[in-house]
Amino acid sequence: MPPIRPAQFSAPIKAPEGAPNVLLVLLDDVGFGQFDVTGGGVPSPAMDELAREGELYTRFHTTALCSPTRAALLTGRNHNVAGTGVITELATGYDGYTGIIPKDTATVSEILRQNGYATAWIGKNHNTPIYETSAVGPYDHWPNGLGLDYFYGFMAGDTNQIRPFLFENQTPLGTPTAPDYYLSVDLADQTIDWPRSLEAIEPDKPLYRGTDSRQRFAPVTPPV
Repeated sequence: MPPIRPAQFSAPIKAPEGAPNVLLVLLDDVGFGQFDVTGGGVPSPAMDELAREGELYTRFHTTALCSPTRAALLTGRNHNVAGTGVITELATGYDGYTGIIPKDTATVSEILRQNGYATAWIGKNHNTPIYETSAVGPYDHWPNGLGLDYFYGFMAGDTNQIRPFLFENQTPLGTPTAPDYYLSVDLADQTIDWPRSLEAIEPDKPLYRGTDSRQRFAPVTPPV
């Protein structure tokens, strides 16, 4: 009788050595040509520097709607192939307009997660069917079901900058009550703080972070 050996577990998948961290910043209701970096008149020193040090891509197609454009960007596919021909509130039963990103149309975050990345989305999530956005789920099409280990933000196309209703993963956090609370500041802090929470656990794991502050999306609410 052969000796009984202890169970062997496969080693966790690791990203290739030198895999870069990825930070994806989305801005609603901001025209491509408004900033200095693309020929507009609004000063954009940070984006100017990023363009000088990296690459400036000028041929990405947007649909002039947030959910379809985001679905295309997050999957690398045509927005109809990603099931999001319209914003999720206007979804229908027709192919390409269901408001559901199909499982066979993998998100970039899912591919990276399966290849050793830690993944997170901070801010606006407007790519979940409207009838699945309550606290009772189902959660298959929430950010955690689309390849994201962590989510902090709101489940809607827009919200109040001062009194938003927030979620952490699938847990309702409710509405912040601090008198000086401002959503865009909170989301920026969360985007910065999330990697710090991973340092003690997996310091060498590359990161994918997406963030969408919604600050330019109407109704525009200035800080108190």
